Amino acid sequence: MTLQERDPQEACARCNLMAQLAVERIESSPELGLIAGELKAAHHLSFADAWIAATAKFHQARLVHTDPEFEQVQDEVTLLPLPYK
Repeated sequence: MTLQERDPQEACARCNLMAQLAVERIESSPELGLIAGELKAAHHLSFADAWIAATAKFHQARLVHTDPEFEQVQDEVTLLPLPYK
């Protein structure tokens, strides 16, 4: 979005800042795909939201969100909802 709304230099600066955050890149896997498919079949989630929830479930991570759609998976995924918009 930065590239669309601003310029390439600002986008590059933001990418460099994000690279300094204490986050871990998680690759996709067949296991994640299966969990995402199960979540999508059981709940009214978008494809992207199913993958996000599956990733949190697989890695036993807390899903921090501002999307009420994730409340559907609260029995399967640990959620930390932030104030909704």
